[in-house]
Amino acid sequence: MSTTLLRGVRIVEMTEVWAGPMGSSLLGDLGADVIRLESFPRPPAISRPLREGNAAPGDGPPYERAGSHHMANRNKRNVAVNIRTEGGAEVMRRLVASADVLIEGYSAGTIEGLGFGWEQLRQLNPRLVMVSMPGWGVAGPYRGYATLGSGLEATLGHMAIRGYPGGAAEQVPSMFHTDATGAVALVTAVVAGLMRREDTGEGCFIDLAQSEAFAWQLPALQAEWTMNRRVPGRLGNAEPHVVPHGCYRAASGEAGDESWVVIAAENDAQWAGVATALGHPEWARAPHPWASVVGRLRARTEVDRAIAEGVATGVAEEIATTISEAGGIGAPVIAHVGLMTSPQLAARGWLQTVSHRYAGVQQLAGFLWQIAPDAPSWDRACGLVGEHNAEVLAELGYAAPEVERLLGNGAIGNRYGE
Repeated sequence: MSTTLLRGVRIVEMTEVWAGPMGSSLLGDLGADVIRLESFPRPPAISRPLREGNAAPGDGPPYERAGSHHMANRNKRNVAVNIRTEGGAEVMRRLVASADVLIEGYSAGTIEGLGFGWEQLRQLNPRLVMVSMPGWGVAGPYRGYATLGSGLEATLGHMAIRGYPGGAAEQVPSMFHTDATGAVALVTAVVAGLMRREDTGEGCFIDLAQSEAFAWQLPALQAEWTMNRRVPGRLGNAEPHVVPHGCYRAASGEAGDESWVVIAAENDAQWAGVATALGHPEWARAPHPWASVVGRLRARTEVDRAIAEGVATGVAEEIATTISEAGGIGAPVIAHVGLMTSPQLAARGWLQTVSHRYAGVQQLAGFLWQIAPDAPSWDRACGLVGEHNAEVLAELGYAAPEVERLLGNGAIGNRYGE
C-alpha cells in the first residue's frame, strides 16, 4: 500500500450495498488493512447478483462481475464467514480480538441478536473502536427498521425538493446522495475513534446514523421553515438567489444526440464573463437592467430565454470553455462515459487500470484524496468470495487442516449457490 496514513490499523468490515463498503474502501486507500467479512451462504444484497443479466460480461460466476462490487470493495481482503455457526462465530471472535476497528451496517439490533454487540465485543478487545451505521441509528423508534438510500432521502425531505416544479413526487432520479455522505462520514468516525483511543488507551462505540449524517447536507431546508416559515419547493435547475443558473440546450452532436451546457453566474464579474462569451458584453454594463444581481433576479425568465437562444446553435463543450475562460461558470453535460476522456481527470491520473481474474482489465474510478508524498494506488482489486480465507485465518492461528474443516462444514465459503 503506497499511502501510509493508516498503516498498521486493522479494520474488520461487515456492511453491504454502498455506503459502508465504499467508506471502508476509502480507509483501505489510506493504508489500513481492511478485512471484509462477507456474509455466507447468503450473498450480500445488490453487490453480488446471482443472475448473469445483472453482471458485466466476462468469465466466472456472475457474482464476481458486479459493477457496484468492483467499485466499492477495492483495497480489501475478503473472507466469507457464516457467523451463525459455532466455527464461524469463533472466526469472528478471533478477528475482533485482532482488530483495531469493527464496522457493521446491519439494521439496529441485528448484530446484538447474533451475539456480537458492543458489550460482548469490548470484553474480547477493550481497545476496539466499533462503528454501527444502520440507516436510522442504533436507538429510537425506528430501531430495527431496514432502509436503503431511497428511504433515507424520502424521510429526510430530500425527495420532496428533487425534480422540477410541478413534477410528480415519484419522478426523482435513482441516484441517492446518502450512499456517498454515509461513506465519507464513516471515514471521519473511524479516524476520530482512533484518535480518541490514542488519548485514552480505550476503545469506544460510535453510533453513526446515516440519516443524521445526510441531514447535515440539507441545512437550508430546515432553516427555511424554522426561521422563515417557508416550505421549500422543487427548483429543477434553478437557484433562488443566482441568475443565471440553469441547463441549456446546445446544438446536437455529430451522432444526433442531445447536447446541453450548464451556465451560472453568482456575481456581476461572473455575469460579465458569461455575457462576453455569448457575444453580448452590453448585458453586463450599466444601465442595462441585467447588469446587477437584483436586475437579473427580477428578469429570470428573460435572462434564461436570452441564454437559451445564445447557446442553441453552439457546441456545448466549446461554449463551456469560452465561458469559463472569460470568468463565468460553464460546464458541458456529459454522459458517464465522458469521464473516461476527461482531460482534467486524465491530467490528475484519477482513472486507475485494474486487472481482475474474471472481469478482466478495467478502468475504474480513482481516489478521494491525493496525499503528498504518497502516491495513491489501487493495490487490490475487489476480492473474490472468500479469496483470503486461508491467508487471514492463518494469521488468526488456524492451521491448514482446521481451515479445510471450516470450509467443509460451511462455517466459511468460497462460492455462492446458483
